[in-house]
Amino acid sequence: MCGIAGILMRERTETPSPAGLRRMSRVLVHRGPDAEGFWERGPAGLTHRRLSIIDLASGHQPMSSRDDTVHLVFNGEIYNFPELRNDLEQAGYGFRTHSDTEVLLALYLQYGLDAFPKLNGMFACAFWDERSDRLVMARDRLGKKPLYYHINQRRVLFGSEMKALLAYGDLHPEVNLAAIHEYLTHSYIVGEDAILSGVKRLPPAHVLVVEHGRVICRPYWTFQFKPVTAPSPEEEVLERVEHLLRQAVKRRMMAEVPLGAFLSGGLDSSLVVALMTQLSDRPVRTFTIGFEESGYSEIEDARIVAKHLGTEHQELIVKPAGLDILPKVVWHLDEPFGDSSAIPTYYVCEAARRYVTLAISGDGGDEVFAGYTRYLRLGDHLRMGHVPEWVRQGVVGPLVSALPFTAPGWNYLHAMSRHTSGGLPLNLGIYPFIQQQLYSKEFAGAVIGTDPMARSKRLQGEAAGLDPVSRYQYVDTLEYLPADILTKVDRMSMANSLEVRSPLLDYTLVEYAATLPVSLKIRDGLGKYLLRKLLPKWLPPSLLSKPKQGFALPKDRWFRQ
Repeated sequence: MCGIAGILMRERTETPSPAGLRRMSRVLVHRGPDAEGFWERGPAGLTHRRLSIIDLASGHQPMSSRDDTVHLVFNGEIYNFPELRNDLEQAGYGFRTHSDTEVLLALYLQYGLDAFPKLNGMFACAFWDERSDRLVMARDRLGKKPLYYHINQRRVLFGSEMKALLAYGDLHPEVNLAAIHEYLTHSYIVGEDAILSGVKRLPPAHVLVVEHGRVICRPYWTFQFKPVTAPSPEEEVLERVEHLLRQAVKRRMMAEVPLGAFLSGGLDSSLVVALMTQLSDRPVRTFTIGFEESGYSEIEDARIVAKHLGTEHQELIVKPAGLDILPKVVWHLDEPFGDSSAIPTYYVCEAARRYVTLAISGDGGDEVFAGYTRYLRLGDHLRMGHVPEWVRQGVVGPLVSALPFTAPGWNYLHAMSRHTSGGLPLNLGIYPFIQQQLYSKEFAGAVIGTDPMARSKRLQGEAAGLDPVSRYQYVDTLEYLPADILTKVDRMSMANSLEVRSPLLDYTLVEYAATLPVSLKIRDGLGKYLLRKLLPKWLPPSLLSKPKQGFALPKDRWFRQ
């Protein structure tokens, strides 16, 4: 896990500022405190901050090809690099290190842009290819690792975080009002455009090429959500899911540094820790965050699981003074971000980093195996469609406008007034009911013509042929997961120089789950049916009856008291 940054001057007679490149590196030190590297020649400059996980003795970056014509900076991990390395060795490539970085470099030398679909991992990377005079950037399939960039007529800036672009020194920031509109609709920014005008995020599963004055951004992988109507027998499906999950956990335990796991006491993290226990020759270290407020803390559940599995367990209680870290959290996030679980995520990462350099999490289970309670409540939303449109918009809409949002049933009526035929519930965001009062006339006028739901609607349209639950899963996997969950985990873990890996988001498992019908995900009013079937093999049966509980901050009580 690392931080990367770089610059390419589009006029090849110009050279980057060495001082600017060093400022980019310094501002990313939290992402890689173990080593710092630079490469500069002609119009290009690259820098890398290293958090050493694999091949501690070598694998330093930026890394160059043997003939010194292709240069790489890379953030993340390639989990299938041993298999790829074996294939490349059989093809005649001689390796100088044992790192996944050199495997990625060799794969690009062998296959060019066709290298990226072969990767199983979390990554953001950039190649400066002097042979063809091109800059190539790529990002992993689901968007676990970030990559920001800014392009103008003079130069290209890129980096793991937006602050690295600003650190170079000649980017004059202006706030992107459309991005604020997105934030106040979703509680996070959803699109490619960042909070600063002209700064973009490279989308997940995309490669960007800057070559001979042209800029091309295209996908190298497309998420196919196609549940089959006649799946294999349930026992075969369970065997397949268990195999893929076990392989995903095994891949993510590959490291040369101390590792542990986040254990919330919920289904996903408990299953992951159970498999880690089977695959490890020593007790697994586990870490749990709790609160004093009842109804928010899962610390007792985590304690039961830890005792059952025999882990070395650490607990931390977060109190209202935890909000004191808000300035630090904001600095690390770079952009407006409304998910309050960033606070406990920061603290669990801080606690884990005292003992380990790598932690494994249960993120992704809700999206992949339909665990969110909103999937179970889709029936209520769909029933709103039975109310005639003229009633929803002509009667309910004006009534909602006339009533205070504290009136009983206001939320339901508000949702009904916004219901679109065949559509999924629209995200209501951080300020769901007061945008009209919140927005000044000037701001409202500035964002006229921008639709903060445009991406959501496009994704819903792409999934129009699916059942409602699968359609919602598709949107969540491609929008909510990368823009909220994975953003939060990356920034809060890197704030503590901790690597976090998510086996439930191994793309082989994600692709397979996308072929399964809803009946194998939701049954008897509960989500994650297949994971619940696996659970009794290794974990206490009490977990099966435990209600779902999110990783939420007790902010309502903290603010009121």
